[in-house]
Amino acid sequence: MRIAIVVALVAFFLLLLWLAFANGSAEAPLSLGLGEVRQVPVAGIVTMSAIAGALFVAVLALVEGLALRLENRRLRRRLDKLEEETHDLRNLALAEDTRSRELSASEPEESGSVRTAP
Repeated sequence: MRIAIVVALVAFFLLLLWLAFANGSAEAPLSLGLGEVRQVPVAGIVTMSAIAGALFVAVLALVEGLALRLENRRLRRRLDKLEEETHDLRNLALAEDTRSRELSASEPEESGSVRTAP
C-alpha cells in the first residue's frame, strides 16, 4: 500500500512539473483577493501552489503526529499504573497465602494426642 502511495505522489509531482514547464512561457493573471491583479508565469503559479500544498499537508501531519504522541503517552501511563496494580495484587495474594500457611503451621494439632519425647 505504501508503495502505491509513493508511486502516486511521484506521478503527481511529475505531472505538475510537466504542466509547469509546458506552459512556462504563458502568463496568467494572479489576484490574491486584495484587488491587485498582475501577470505571473504559469510555471510560477503551479510551483508556488505545490509548495503551499506541501507545507499545508506537513503542518497537518505534524499536528496529527503530536496528537498521537500525546495519546500514546497517556495510554502508556495508564498501562504502567495497571501493571503496577496487577503486580501489587499478585504480591498481596502471595503474602496472604504465606501468612495463612504460617498460622496453620503454628497451631497445635487438634487430634487429641500430644507427642512426648522418649
